[in-house]
Amino acid sequence: MATRPPSRGSGLRPLYELGSCLPDIFLSYNREDQVVARRFADAFERAGFSVWWDATLRSGEAYDEVTENALRTAKAVVVLWSKKSVVSRWVRAEATLADRNKTLVPAMIEPCDRPIMFELTQTADLSHWKGDGNDPAWRAYVADVRRFVERGGTAPSSAPPPASASRPTPSIPTAASAAQPSDRLSICVLPFANMSNESEQEYFADGITEDIITDLSKVSALAVISRNSAFTFKGKHVDLRQVARQLEVTHVLEGSVRKSGNRVRITAQLIEAARDSHVWAERYDRDLSDIFALQDEISQAIVNALKLTLFPEEKKAIEERGTTNVDAYDRYLRARALLHQQGAAELRRAMQIFREALTLDAGFVPAWRGLYQAHRDAILYVAESIEEALAGMAEATGHILTLAPDAWWSHSLRAAQLTDQRRWSEAGAAAQAALVAAPASEVDALWTYINFLVAVGRMEEAVPFAERTRRTDPLSLLASVVVGAVFEFSGRLTEADAEYERSKDLAGDRDMVEYFALFRALARGGAPAGKALMSRCMAYATLPLAGLEDLPDIFDQTETMLERLRRAQTNAVNQDATRQFKIALWAAWHREGALAATALRRFAIDLHSPRTGAIWHPALSEVRRTPAFKRILRDLGLVDYWRQTGKWGDFARPVGDDDFEVIG
Repeated sequence: MATRPPSRGSGLRPLYELGSCLPDIFLSYNREDQVVARRFADAFERAGFSVWWDATLRSGEAYDEVTENALRTAKAVVVLWSKKSVVSRWVRAEATLADRNKTLVPAMIEPCDRPIMFELTQTADLSHWKGDGNDPAWRAYVADVRRFVERGGTAPSSAPPPASASRPTPSIPTAASAAQPSDRLSICVLPFANMSNESEQEYFADGITEDIITDLSKVSALAVISRNSAFTFKGKHVDLRQVARQLEVTHVLEGSVRKSGNRVRITAQLIEAARDSHVWAERYDRDLSDIFALQDEISQAIVNALKLTLFPEEKKAIEERGTTNVDAYDRYLRARALLHQQGAAELRRAMQIFREALTLDAGFVPAWRGLYQAHRDAILYVAESIEEALAGMAEATGHILTLAPDAWWSHSLRAAQLTDQRRWSEAGAAAQAALVAAPASEVDALWTYINFLVAVGRMEEAVPFAERTRRTDPLSLLASVVVGAVFEFSGRLTEADAEYERSKDLAGDRDMVEYFALFRALARGGAPAGKALMSRCMAYATLPLAGLEDLPDIFDQTETMLERLRRAQTNAVNQDATRQFKIALWAAWHREGALAATALRRFAIDLHSPRTGAIWHPALSEVRRTPAFKRILRDLGLVDYWRQTGKWGDFARPVGDDDFEVIG
């Protein structure tokens, strides 16, 4: 953090002696508001900004060269409007100059009528703010200030960046910045149609589409709908204008792929939604050996058609394919298509083909990422050896961190690895680094950060990031599951219900979506309310509980259910994380805390579930008050993390120096 330039009269060095150390923020205020101004200055410093504020240069002193230089060179000018400052000629003069330089970011510190020329300037109302760094209004304001600082104190320009320009360093994510809508150009890349004679070539058309989505997501000036939502339109005849309205994008890209032997033909057209007009269209016929250059050419053509300018590192990132081996790339596309299907057989086959690709090119990082994901998904969906899955994840992680240590996905994998090792502080830093480094449309980075926040019990902080996930991936059931769970775990049950209703139109694995809806109904109305959803829940169960096939008939018979649940908990078929969690939910509903805690321990600790945060499900609230659950929290290392950081989250608080209690 930069050192704040001191006030004149403080005995420290004035700004003009600091050379090139120009301030991030110039703080303008009235002398009688000095206590509040100090509160703002200190809080800005804690947020990582350098601040110029002068505690004595008011009340008739000369408007000297030092202060004017600070005002003109600051990247953001924070004017604190109060009943005193609105009539101060100095504050009004500073605000006028800042407005002219487009660096004005005002805040109201008490109710007052601002000077009429500033009434139309967006002004944060912080009249209630007493210095709490977690206050939502304060965090939203800091996010606004950070955007001014990051663009260097100049208004946005349509001029292209100079050749030496680099992409602005992203800010540390906050709840406020997560909730900010984007006014950038936006695009949905629809799944390219497979025009090959063989349906087996579907994977290739899908792969080309996914890679174009990935390429465009690297363009900072462009918002891109994620792959999950885009692929809900696969195989459908759609009205492009309707797609654009539904996804709230400015442009839609559609195309087709024909692969025959060693030749590939790709056609594509870009549509501007508002005018329903063709912006660009092209057809490419190439040898398959030119596929990488062809993808680069298509992505660059789209960027040019949108009249966007790439930063040098963005252009370099687009051109990076991970391999130059066409055969390895083809196998990678085949395995990735299987990975999306999530079935046990498909996951094992995907692992095999990813390894075939890596045999051809051991440095192919995307294939290592795919292999990691296949093993990680196996923990949730396949009752396989946990040792096998963890070994596969560790192997892939080691290669990825060696080959691409600074990539966003490496930070994400590092966060997962550190989470598995219960090194929560480091996991949080890695998850945050992934979110900062990843393209804004990369939902995997969002999920990594949300997963961390939920795991350590910071639900309220997770809410705006979940909402951002929904905006980026609006038609994805996976994203809806994340959003609904965060709403439910944070106690926003009405919003969770609304998200469940919205999810009914989304395609995908509805197993846990229906389970969560069922347990919300049980909590509100008991067994009678649950009966209405029980059949639906069982119909969508992709991982039903072995030994409880007649669950709809007995779920409200406590003695029978508990007897069956005890046997099910040790049944070999039920030794995956998802089924153990279901057993914990049912045991908790029947008030059998010991069995619920046993299943939760199996879920969170023994099976190393990547979704540890599910322990905070509301249906488990009574279980969380038991000594067994407190031992789980200690063994997960969460208690040490909370005590060391002071961030106890929403569900726990310290009791003395050695104990704690779970709340809510």
